[in-house]
Amino acid sequence: MTRPPARTLPARLRAWWRSRYETGRPLPVVGVEVGRWLPGGVLRAAFVVAVAVLLLASGARTTLVSELVVVITGVPVVWAAVRPGPGPAHVALVTVALLLLGSTSAPFDPAVLWLAPLGYVVTRLGWWASHVGVTERVELAALRHSLARDGAVVAGALAIGGAAWTLAGRPVPWLVALGVVALAALAWTAVRRDDGEAG
Repeated sequence: MTRPPARTLPARLRAWWRSRYETGRPLPVVGVEVGRWLPGGVLRAAFVVAVAVLLLASGARTTLVSELVVVITGVPVVWAAVRPGPGPAHVALVTVALLLLGSTSAPFDPAVLWLAPLGYVVTRLGWWASHVGVTERVELAALRHSLARDGAVVAGALAIGGAAWTLAGRPVPWLVALGVVALAALAWTAVRRDDGEAG
């Protein structure tokens, strides 16, 4: 019994091409509906503004010269504008921590309790800005998906900060430390199962 001759590679490629693309069937018509959307450039601009506000607000708490604060703030802000994402967001948060070490209330500056929600917003905007181009569109439904969780974290942080300011007219180190631990626990509880990538 003889086997049929093996087809050459060009013949195999032609046969594959015909079976794949030359079927004679028309392509299906596909329709896509897009809900209300927001330009990606808006999220990127909001990220840059949030980074600048966070850094300038923390710089205002320090005893550093204002020109030096502007220079220290400028580097992460420019980075956030050029390459938005988690990198500049995290560098901004570390810079805020370093700036607050120069605060007159250091090492437990109660401003942490109202800067923490803004830091969380910067982190979330950094995530969105890294996943969306300037000319791309983001459906508002996608933004609403994480809005409840993010809003709960920010509202909880503001409530803890407000309670700390109400209970203490001056910085109380143990109360500030307790607030920071509470904020960390709140953020961990809210985001442990969803880092923003789930659909």
